[in-house]
Amino acid sequence: MTQPGMPAQPKTIVLAVDSLAPDDVPELIERMGPGMVRGKATIILCDLARLADPDMATVDALARLALRARRMGCAVNLRDPSTELLELVGLAGLGEVLPCAADSGLEVIGQAEEREESLGVEEERDAPDPAVAQLEHLD
Repeated sequence: MTQPGMPAQPKTIVLAVDSLAPDDVPELIERMGPGMVRGKATIILCDLARLADPDMATVDALARLALRARRMGCAVNLRDPSTELLELVGLAGLGEVLPCAADSGLEVIGQAEEREESLGVEEERDAPDPAVAQLEHLD
């Protein structure tokens, strides 16, 4: 029971993962469905300590899980991800989408590079050739 004026603590669903593929996401969401109530703060904590051999398909599945969870008003945090998985998440540019839990002891380092927008194509010319300029009157 929360005190009036105090924010409610978010509900946490722990999801232990030993393997994960993109095709597994709909079933996971369905299994967690009763705990994920739209409009109530819920955090899905993916315990990845037993995850073996992560690859880009794993990162894809985690990103899909995060997307589906966000659509329901929930957040996804990674707990105990391997260094290899963190490198893949960083390589995919999903460090902000798939953050580590505060107690995981790991965090994604670095930030996405900000680029300036290109303003269009700039063409360069060679300086006029004086010899050609002298021959132009012969046309």
